[in-house]
Amino acid sequence: MKKYKLFILAAAFATFVMGCEDLEVENLNAPDRATLLSNSAEYPASINGAYTSFWRAIQLSQPNMPISVMAQGPSMSWGNWGARDMGTIPRQALQNNLTYSNRGTWSGPWNGLFATLGPINSILKIMADDPTITVPDGAGGDITQQTIANAKAVQGLAMGYLSLSFDEAYIVDENSDPSVLDLQPYGAVNDAAIAKLEEAIAMFSGSSYVMDGWFGLSFTGDDAANILRGFVAKFEMAQARNAGEAAAVDWTKVLANTANPVGLSPVGDQGFNWWHRMLIQGQDGGWMRVSQKVLKLMNPSKPATEVPYPWPDGENSFPEITTPDDNRVTTDFKYNDGNDFSAARGYYFFSNYSYNRYESYRSGFTDPMDFLTTEELGMMRAEALIRTGGSKADAAALINVTRVNRGGLAALTGAESDADLLNAITYERIVEFTWHGSMNVWFYRRMVTPAGNTDAGNLYYLEPATARHMPVPADEQSIFGRPFKTYGGNQGEQ
Repeated sequence: MKKYKLFILAAAFATFVMGCEDLEVENLNAPDRATLLSNSAEYPASINGAYTSFWRAIQLSQPNMPISVMAQGPSMSWGNWGARDMGTIPRQALQNNLTYSNRGTWSGPWNGLFATLGPINSILKIMADDPTITVPDGAGGDITQQTIANAKAVQGLAMGYLSLSFDEAYIVDENSDPSVLDLQPYGAVNDAAIAKLEEAIAMFSGSSYVMDGWFGLSFTGDDAANILRGFVAKFEMAQARNAGEAAAVDWTKVLANTANPVGLSPVGDQGFNWWHRMLIQGQDGGWMRVSQKVLKLMNPSKPATEVPYPWPDGENSFPEITTPDDNRVTTDFKYNDGNDFSAARGYYFFSNYSYNRYESYRSGFTDPMDFLTTEELGMMRAEALIRTGGSKADAAALINVTRVNRGGLAALTGAESDADLLNAITYERIVEFTWHGSMNVWFYRRMVTPAGNTDAGNLYYLEPATARHMPVPADEQSIFGRPFKTYGGNQGEQ
């Protein structure tokens, strides 16, 4: 029985067993272990396939669509992907059981991220067991160290998003022993992810090593290192589940890792692997709208008769906002006369505005897809400056990059209070980055929302009783006979 359980564990992790057919997410370009052992020339393609698996695990439909609705960046009352269930007010507990039809919201990224780790950990294990293995580049060169650097980068990325998404997870790498692995709290998983990224950064820094696993992009040496430094900063910061945890973030680490930002916007591949549901249905007014909570946040001078929040029961539409306080209401949003959502599911889902900043993407799914931009990294640096007693004038200048240049709002000077500057950062994150990286609006709202929040009117906070992380999927827990946990609603935030 022990041996059987160990096999199941290894298969669930996809850590040492390659090409497991029972996983929900395909291991792209991942040959079996025997092939890897016999042909080290296959390692780079397998690792690049793992970058693709990472993207597919988090960025397509689930968890991004329903979790973003739950965090009130976009709004949608349709049942697809569980958006209606997770957007319902008052909040209900996440349905973490074996029969919920939309449990893919948490089992998809869980299986997908561990499947991403599978080929990576196998490659590194093979290479560690036989130090004589070299990786050829096909032109007579040796790219062994470049291959290791990319492998460690993907390890860090996958474990990082596990830490941001779930209450706990396994910490797995090429040295893991399935017989002693156990779930670890998200903070420990986050630390392990950052450690892997820092190993990769040390290898890329000052080198000629290439990172080309992001579709349509290639980064060399210090640029690759700076891409990863951006993720270190984001993982360190976005792990915070509430305002108290945000204050305890290592802001000096965030500051150090945002000194030389490099943006990341992979190119779409016509919808095969590198695509993004929030840029497709998420920009279709019949599918999804911009949450009224966001519209009210962006129009503080407007009375409730013009821009209400919450949306009042019995009202089907409001006139277009002709003089918005923020220019992005006009440049990034599109007015729709009426609502397609069902009133019976809650008027709080209603909004007259859809998102259309990246409308050109929908014509062929080949445009760049903003994932972690220099502007988002600039907001991290601005907050780190404020939190560490650095230059508030420099912080204000970073905030103004989007606040003034895109929003047309009054420039900040740095003379404002820390609280006002931090609110301005959260504002920019909600307005600018919700349609970028997976679940951004959830990460950025939860880190400013006090634990046990009961303030339903605060436009920056999560709705009261919103889950602060996803639970380990019931499918995973059932393998070992563990109880199923869940969050939100009457089960508590975390």
